[in-house]
Amino acid sequence: MLVLVCYCFFYSNSFAETTTTNPVQQDLSTGTITAPYGGCPSGTTAAQVNNSNWSKQTVRWGECVNTFELTVAINQALSAAGISIDKAHYQWKYVHCFNTSAQGNGTASNFCNNNLSNRVNQSTGEVLDDIYKDQWDQLVVDIEVTDANGTVIKSETWSMDKWYLWNGQNNHSANEIVQGSVRWQVVEGNIDFYNHVDKIGTIYTPNQLGDVRFRFVGQDKGAWDGYYGPVIADVNTWFTYRTNPCTDTALYDPSCPGYAAAYAQYEYDTNCAANALYDSGCPGYATAYYNQQCTANPLYDSGCTGYAEAYYNQQCDLDPLYDSGCTGYAEAYLTQQCSLDPLYDSSCSGYAEAYLVQQCSLDPLYDSSCTGYEAAYLKQQCDLDATYSVRCTGYEQAYFDKQCLLNPQYDDMCPGYVAPVIPSDPTQIDDGSGTGDAIVDDVIDNDAIDTPGIILVPVIPEPEPEVPEIIVVDNTQDTNTAPEPLTNLDIDIPNISIENIEREVEQEIERELEIVVEPEPETSEPEVVDDVSTTEDTTEENTVEETREEETTEENTVEETTEEESTEEETTEDESTEEETTEEESTEEEVEKKEEKEEKEEKEEATEEETKEETVVAKKETKKKKLTKKQKAEAKKNKMKEIIKEKLKALAVEMGKAQSLKDQAALQQLIAALINYVPGFNEYGKYNIPGVTFYEPYDIYKDKKVPENQRALRNGLASELKWNKMVDQQYEGME
Repeated sequence: MLVLVCYCFFYSNSFAETTTTNPVQQDLSTGTITAPYGGCPSGTTAAQVNNSNWSKQTVRWGECVNTFELTVAINQALSAAGISIDKAHYQWKYVHCFNTSAQGNGTASNFCNNNLSNRVNQSTGEVLDDIYKDQWDQLVVDIEVTDANGTVIKSETWSMDKWYLWNGQNNHSANEIVQGSVRWQVVEGNIDFYNHVDKIGTIYTPNQLGDVRFRFVGQDKGAWDGYYGPVIADVNTWFTYRTNPCTDTALYDPSCPGYAAAYAQYEYDTNCAANALYDSGCPGYATAYYNQQCTANPLYDSGCTGYAEAYYNQQCDLDPLYDSGCTGYAEAYLTQQCSLDPLYDSSCSGYAEAYLVQQCSLDPLYDSSCTGYEAAYLKQQCDLDATYSVRCTGYEQAYFDKQCLLNPQYDDMCPGYVAPVIPSDPTQIDDGSGTGDAIVDDVIDNDAIDTPGIILVPVIPEPEPEVPEIIVVDNTQDTNTAPEPLTNLDIDIPNISIENIEREVEQEIERELEIVVEPEPETSEPEVVDDVSTTEDTTEENTVEETREEETTEENTVEETTEEESTEEETTEDESTEEETTEEESTEEEVEKKEEKEEKEEKEEATEEETKEETVVAKKETKKKKLTKKQKAEAKKNKMKEIIKEKLKALAVEMGKAQSLKDQAALQQLIAALINYVPGFNEYGKYNIPGVTFYEPYDIYKDKKVPENQRALRNGLASELKWNKMVDQQYEGME
């Protein structure tokens, strides 16, 4: 649409009135003639401006190739203001003579019009393509137009290519003039600067143009001596112009000065007229923009139509709680309340968890998953029975009281405790009702049932822990019943109790004290019987002596062990463990020595029987050795350590198999109880090193500042690296 409007506007100016100036004949003497590079060859005739030979001013050429140049200043020819040039017109006249010369190639010397038939077609003027073509005279004209800077902006070239008779009629000539006896051929043309009909070209004012230049190059190629070449005359120029259309409007043509700015303004005005929103500078832009924004969004301004309804919908979309009439208000309100308190409604997300947390905060015993449930359950059970767990407050006193209640002989501090009577002569033989071995009879007389659970030692030992008993308590404060700690486990807990361990210790000691004794042999001779009796008496005496020696040895062993313990009280727990291991090894060595002596005695008896060659019926009886209280306590202590050590190993294996926290807690309770029960385990806690307060605390440097010790810095974190290395060493070999 825009293009059509511009086209119509421009087209209306194409029929404006034009003016053509009169032709102006140029003075040929103002032109210049130049010779070829290096000058005309010797013996040739150069071109010249001649005023006499042709009854007018002419330029004629000879054998030399010369150039004649003529310049016409356009701004001098057209000095009127406010015009633009459409065309520059030019015209000149010329004549020539086709002379030839003999050049040794069969050519002959012919003057001008002689023998023309062998050189040209006289009807058409075309030059024949024969041996004389190279002698056809040369005349080439270049017409150029420059701008004010001297740059060529237009150019044309004309060449003489047809023959015309200079002194006779030429039917093939389109434009010739007869002046006197000469028929001049007229060359006329023009250079278009701008075609206002087709809108082609560039609009120029006289001041924008420079010159019209003519360049004539001619030569007589027939090589006749003298001026027998082409001749030119009457070089005329004139112009066609009109009022400059760019003055009325720069939009007339892109070549008009200011066209770009004018076109931009034209396009801007056109677009603004079509749409006021084209640019903020367009008339009516503010109103159009306001209407556009309100149409796009009624919330643009409170004055927009439909603003109130749009604002309400917007707020409801942002927050359904904006008004109770908003869509989704009920659901949003429920969500809001649930986010503030999941206990607001049972349909709230997380209601079950929140309710559990609430009940657990009121009573940790509400559910086994409550935080602090184990501690609360332990406290509840401990309040009911302080012996429920070793972690109960007052466990030791309660356990002590319970043991004393079961057995007053448990400890000398128990009510009803009766001090044991130590026989003055452990080797004394009874009235015949015993076995003959005082130590064995003493063991038999002291029934295992009446024996206290722990043999007294010089230092009163810690209370022996008892495997905690599971007590199920009815929780009257809540409907949920607390689970039993050691029931419903995923692993099998071995049945370990203090009574079973003590029973096992007694059985082991009984088996170790059993001695195989050969019965009295039956012989036919009384003398032999006496000897046997004597031998038996001797054997019994030896046995008593050996027993005394063993007691002495054991006492020495105990004394040495006691000395070692006294010397190494300040050693680490690892050294203490080594002492216990040494005691166990010493006890095992003593048992082995006893067995070796018994075997030796049996071998001696067998040898005596073979020497006497008696036939004895081998009826073997089992007798028990008689041990002192001290020996029996030491043996029971060592055997107790061995059995508890094996139990702990078994529990450690079960601990590695436990998967749940409940199973691990149950096993840890048993292990803690067994460790506390080991005789002598708590001995180290009974000794204190008396302390003395050497210095009273007081300030020394009250008015001075103690500088930092730079050498104590943890440079390079070496201390930390060493610490980490020590920590890692605890777990080596445990992967």
